[in-house]
Amino acid sequence: MAVMKTYKWNMPTRVVYGVGVFARLAEYCHPFGVRPFVVTGCHSARAAGLPNRLLGAFPDAVIFDGVDENPGTSVCEEAAALCRSAQCDFVIGLGGGSAMDAAKVIAVLAVNDQPCTSLFGNDQYTRPPLPIVAIPTTAGTGSEVTPYSVLVDESTNAKRTVRGTTLFPSVALLDPERSVSMPRNITIATGLDALSQAMEGMISRNCPLSDPLALETVELVRRWLPVAAEYPGNLEARGAMLNAGMLSGMIIAQTGTTVVHGMGYYYTLRHGVAHGLANGLLLAPVFGFNAHQLPEQVARICEALGRPADPADPGDSEAVAKAVGEGIHLLFRDLGISPAARDHGVPDGVVNAYATELAGDPYRFRNQPGTIDESLLQKLFQASYEGAAFSM
Repeated sequence: MAVMKTYKWNMPTRVVYGVGVFARLAEYCHPFGVRPFVVTGCHSARAAGLPNRLLGAFPDAVIFDGVDENPGTSVCEEAAALCRSAQCDFVIGLGGGSAMDAAKVIAVLAVNDQPCTSLFGNDQYTRPPLPIVAIPTTAGTGSEVTPYSVLVDESTNAKRTVRGTTLFPSVALLDPERSVSMPRNITIATGLDALSQAMEGMISRNCPLSDPLALETVELVRRWLPVAAEYPGNLEARGAMLNAGMLSGMIIAQTGTTVVHGMGYYYTLRHGVAHGLANGLLLAPVFGFNAHQLPEQVARICEALGRPADPADPGDSEAVAKAVGEGIHLLFRDLGISPAARDHGVPDGVVNAYATELAGDPYRFRNQPGTIDESLLQKLFQASYEGAAFSM
């Protein structure tokens, strides 16, 4: 009998889910004060009128809507200075993962006099942040339940992570009505992000306790992401995807991410491919490789994707690799998008350089099983570029 690996589990965020819970915002934020600093994006939340509705609950709130996709260190420092000068009590992240990630760092910098670049790493601050309330309007990043903030370090144009045991939001409010205005492309990209995080958690070197959550997330995405993309007003689909995103955040809060994220950042920062889509374009090849490392784990993912491997031999890594590639490509077909990175703006002839660069930074795939080297990364990137499955 195998002995379960050592693991840790910490999930202090209070999650509140339901249609209409946004209207009860003041009730859930009451313990934190009356003057929130609201961090949101320039477009979707404002277009939906959410900041104005929030001001109805908190007339003294300060709205900061300068967060773009892939926020950097400078915007967080600018916002933190405003938060301090306004003497805000707590911070609300309202929007997608970018807004929530920025909100976490702003909450830290508001009470710690240090440059944003000094926060990268683990617990690189002294005073705990202001209380954080996360209200996702997209469904996929799971930032509402993680202790991470991923920012662009503008000195290197690389994505880096701030981690802190006190960065978990105090409250996460999940209201399906807040996501119905999400455009189709963002619906798909964030949904693929949830799928990626769940699948990565299944094979991570950390925390096997999250596996049931991961399989539930994969099933939710397979069933409901095409529905949410095609019928944006379907609250059942929107609610299912909000829960998938939240569960995927709970998973990576315990397991961390794998080489998929490390590779996907190149597509995002170099070619503007949305983060979740970038990850999704790498799933078929990377999990073809993972099937040869952990065939039984990947076979469970295949089952959740609705494409089970040969039940006569669940340890047949070739059959599992084929099945997981087919499952991912079938989902892409149902979403009406290409699985090839070249069809999403990644140019020819760049992936080998990315493989060389990533191979020199093994910390970025420390949770990934198997031996990762430059040659393997070249094969994985090339398969993703072509929209092909991985072959040993």
